[in-house]
Amino acid sequence: MVKFGLGIFICLTTGVLYAHSVWIPEGNFGWEEAKQCYVTLQKEIPPKAISPDIQNLDRTKMSFFARESAELRINSLDCIKTSITLPEKDSNLGELLTPSLLSGLKWEESYFQLEWRILLSDNRPYPLTPSEIQIAKQWLESHNEIKQEIFALTIEYLSEKNPSSRRERYLDLFTGYYGSLLRERDKFLLSLSVESYTSYTDALKQRKEKSE
Repeated sequence: MVKFGLGIFICLTTGVLYAHSVWIPEGNFGWEEAKQCYVTLQKEIPPKAISPDIQNLDRTKMSFFARESAELRINSLDCIKTSITLPEKDSNLGELLTPSLLSGLKWEESYFQLEWRILLSDNRPYPLTPSEIQIAKQWLESHNEIKQEIFALTIEYLSEKNPSSRRERYLDLFTGYYGSLLRERDKFLLSLSVESYTSYTDALKQRKEKSE
């Protein structure tokens, strides 16, 4: 049976975009190592927009979150690489862990879909208007594309024979992707009407309180 921690569930359903550290569901190859290597952000990304308005995106604060997310991602990958004993000397850890990481990604995205259903729900004051739904779909498309890039970069890093020599390059790439996720999300949230925005973020807050 696939199991997941309550803390991870809350993280994925209250506006945070992804599991920063690598998460592998129980029963998959590498799940025990990934569990030991999992670390959460020191400061949780808020369910509301980070920036004050769409004309003044807070790139400084986003960069802070994005950099920490990237560092956690790489630290967890380094931890996993040192914790797993390869069956053969020339084994490719990225290839070996791909099915496990795909399983984790699917579970992450299933929890993201809970947030998505809250977003599109008519069962709250001030649901999204038809035009806002179109904006939401554009945001979802961007989210999916960037998440795929993060996944591919994760596999690439795990496949590196000497990742320490290129660590800064990967750190910059992960930072860029996580920063893009935050910017796209802020642009979406700040494109909503005040009523829709408040209704949606209040619903997320209630979801978190029920989960806790």
